[in-house]
Amino acid sequence: MSARHVNPPARRQLCRFTVALLATGSLLSACGGTPAGGDPGGKRLHELSSDPVFAALPEGATVVDVTRTPAQYRKPGFSGGGWDGPTVVVTFKSSEPPADVFRYFDGRAASSGWHATASGALGLTDRWSKEYDGGAQATLLLAHLRGPLYRLYGGVAPVGG
Repeated sequence: MSARHVNPPARRQLCRFTVALLATGSLLSACGGTPAGGDPGGKRLHELSSDPVFAALPEGATVVDVTRTPAQYRKPGFSGGGWDGPTVVVTFKSSEPPADVFRYFDGRAASSGWHATASGALGLTDRWSKEYDGGAQATLLLAHLRGPLYRLYGGVAPVGG
């Protein structure tokens, strides 16, 4: 039945109901905004980007790509929503043997305040952790992709995460 065929009192009630429904939807939409957290002012991303572990590569290595990603909010859906902390990813090529590349970064990470947490298939350290100011937990991972290609991943926990 269309609103034109409804008697005037019922039409007013239908209009009030529609306005109330729209107002409720707007209110819920406003309340469902992005919660506080992440990386206010980009402080953690800056701190991670400036970490000495990213300042140099093994002898003869060349940078392919550097990606700095700010903290991002994931909206809830089929899984829980929340903040992903900022990350820095350096992709590089090195003709050095993989064991030498992993040993290089193990030494570089240790001298930059990172602590070894795990070893990979080569039996060499490939994961580290560090705590930044304010207790922000950070993780570092070195991956040998294929041939001369490597990727160094760094990430910091988001504020409130």
